[in-house]
Amino acid sequence: MRILKMPFFLLFSIFMFFRCSPKPHSFWQEGAIAVIADDEDWEGIQGALRWTFEKVVRTPQEEYQFKLLHTPDSLIDYYSRAQFLIIASTLQSEGPIGDMIQGMTDDPSLRQRIEQGENFVFIRKDEWARDQMIMILVSKDIPALRDKIQDHSIMLYDLMRKEMKRTLTKEVLEGRENKDLEAYLMDNYNWILRMQKDYFLAETFPAENFLWMRRVMPDRWIFVRWVEGGDTSLLNQDWVVKERNRIGQTYYHDFTECVAGKYLFSYKSTFLGRPALITTGLWERENEAAGGPFKNYTFYDNTTERVYMVDIALFAPGKEKLPYLRRMEVIAETFRTRFDPE
Repeated sequence: MRILKMPFFLLFSIFMFFRCSPKPHSFWQEGAIAVIADDEDWEGIQGALRWTFEKVVRTPQEEYQFKLLHTPDSLIDYYSRAQFLIIASTLQSEGPIGDMIQGMTDDPSLRQRIEQGENFVFIRKDEWARDQMIMILVSKDIPALRDKIQDHSIMLYDLMRKEMKRTLTKEVLEGRENKDLEAYLMDNYNWILRMQKDYFLAETFPAENFLWMRRVMPDRWIFVRWVEGGDTSLLNQDWVVKERNRIGQTYYHDFTECVAGKYLFSYKSTFLGRPALITTGLWERENEAAGGPFKNYTFYDNTTERVYMVDIALFAPGKEKLPYLRRMEVIAETFRTRFDPE
């Protein structure tokens, strides 16, 4: 499925309120995607869109990777400046958004490709606001559009998540890095994570290939463990859970932490180009009513012949956890060794 970038002259006619003045900054409500669609179309596709984007994360309460906000007509001008925006319609829609799509698709060859299902996703960046991503979804009719969304749900979700990660990376790290800590990691261990200034080194056990970094208010921690001469046979859930429990019992002096059985999930993937097992779930403390979410990246690095475990977790009672977890994921995904290009 090819993703097309809509020509400027077609998008110019989308909204009569398009201004020639300098573009404002886009705005973002944490995790929100604004959706502009005619009411009748929205009724037909909202199930597929919610299934695609509103993925549940247990922290342990239900939180959502994205939340869709269907925009009423009276607020279209306001939400046209949303950082993450979906415009959805069909070639048969008769509402105001359908009329807009008709103007966008008056090119016969483009219309034919949409009718035949060859194209249905169009991406536009920074159209009405800076740092904005607009995803335009168009098919010949509602059943076709609903099927396209479901069939390409992973691609659509990944496009949004990639853009959100770019936004969060800028927020978390631009001008806010702990350069001294980063230099210490590289000089002493030949690997690095890009760390925010508020993180500090809580514990180091060089002989045991383990170190632990923390940030407080709320309490967040990242640990890194590596196994010399490890191989991909360690990329399995049993070993990851046992090793994580051992770490929680050995190094966390103030409490004993272990993996809770509920909501535990692992999947094979790649991490920064390396074979990996990604594990998510909940941690809990023995004999104490405390716990929270964690995410564990265990991967094999062929160059150093090591298995690395990068683990993020937090304790934030009474707060939404996902905003913190998202930002910790940004840090975890900056991992590199001395032998990787910057």
